[in-house]
Amino acid sequence: MKEAPKYVVVAGQLRQEILEGQYGVNDQLPRENAIAKAYNVSRITVRKALDGLVEEGLIYRIQGSGTYVKDNHPSENTTQKSTLEIFDFDQYKINLLNFAVVKPEKSISNQLNVTQFDFTYEVERLILRREDDVIVGLQKIYMPAKVIQGMRMEVLKGSIYEFLEGDLGLELDSAIRTLSSEMASTLLVEKLKLEKPEPLLTMEQRSFLKSGQIFEYAYTYIRPSEFSLHETINLKS
Repeated sequence: MKEAPKYVVVAGQLRQEILEGQYGVNDQLPRENAIAKAYNVSRITVRKALDGLVEEGLIYRIQGSGTYVKDNHPSENTTQKSTLEIFDFDQYKINLLNFAVVKPEKSISNQLNVTQFDFTYEVERLILRREDDVIVGLQKIYMPAKVIQGMRMEVLKGSIYEFLEGDLGLELDSAIRTLSSEMASTLLVEKLKLEKPEPLLTMEQRSFLKSGQIFEYAYTYIRPSEFSLHETINLKS
């Protein structure tokens, strides 16, 4: 029997380690040179193996940082738009503060896996409750223009994901969210129209297409005094 190419062997071993839980979600894989040394192969072979795992949706890259494990737990249901969306736009509306096409700062280009010479959509918008116009949050959204083409200002006043799926025909796959908290800065007090600084829930989100491509990096500030997250969790045997 013909021996499998080395990159297939390396990819298979890494895949097994990921699926068996040796690496958790968001864990960083060893550097390419470390993997190459461990398997006695070239970095080109390692890179080809990792490219295949990216295409499978098992891992993702952040330029300048490394390679990380995606949320790959098997499920009968793929991640739908409703789970990517934080706000229900039947109940909330948008006040668009900024929409620009810019060359991103290094921290943003690293998150989106683009260069600092690639153009990026930069969006800032307030989230308000429809019933009383109370501001509940502020979103900062960044998307690579080479991936998301034809973005329009009116799209940003509602669900961006509906536009991406319906108009652009993109296949949305998953998102990785990191929750934290911080006290509102002077600038956030002004933008959120707060009477005084208050604790904010922060939600950092990286969203992926089925190809493994990162299409969005978003940072949302939420006022927990005015907004709460409600989710239904079903445990399957």
